[in-house]
Amino acid sequence: MEKNVVLLGDSIGRGVVLVNERYTLLKEGVAELCAERLGLNLQNFSKMGSTVERGQQVLAQREAAIAAADITVLEFGGNDSDFCWQEIAERPMDSHEPRTPIARFVEVYRSMIQRVRALGSRPMMISLPLMDGERFIDFQTRGMTAPERQNVYDWLGHVERVRNYHDMYNLELFRLAAAERVPLVDITTPFLLSHDYQSNLCADGIHPNAAGHRMMAEWIAGETALRAEGPLR
Repeated sequence: MEKNVVLLGDSIGRGVVLVNERYTLLKEGVAELCAERLGLNLQNFSKMGSTVERGQQVLAQREAAIAAADITVLEFGGNDSDFCWQEIAERPMDSHEPRTPIARFVEVYRSMIQRVRALGSRPMMISLPLMDGERFIDFQTRGMTAPERQNVYDWLGHVERVRNYHDMYNLELFRLAAAERVPLVDITTPFLLSHDYQSNLCADGIHPNAAGHRMMAEWIAGETALRAEGPLR
């Protein structure tokens, strides 16, 4: 029997890619590809730029759909681990935290898991893909003045430090999934296994491109949690 699945996520779930410096939607992003390959009835409520707090708001708005869904997939973290780079450029000596401090990130994510269960749906989580820190910072600072760009680089100390934050939030996803006994679909590993993972990312260093979406879909379709013995069949 076809499974009803709700997806709450950010631009990855929505299928957003960067083409010629403009963000656009893929006709078949990872969510749609997986729905087709796994025979799922998918409702995709993902929104570009979403953090867990925005996801919590969408969850509250979509409770009827979630209550009717067999599985609710949660896909957040990339935006939560990001910073307001213009503020850093203007005030590099100030203290700066990610958009969602990590303790708050875990708190809200856990509450979403619990609410999904209370509504009668089974929660499932998705990990984060890799990012290219150098490409990401170059893209984020492209419109800044030279002194502002230098402030950002000085604040970071090393450009790949931005990837450390991204990886830290990703680790929290694995920890939270284990603590809450939630199945987690690991899309980090296919990027790690890729000989040239950057080729599966857009020019902004953070959004998977069309090839990246196909790679993620192929991996998810083969994940143990999504095979015949798993919860989606």
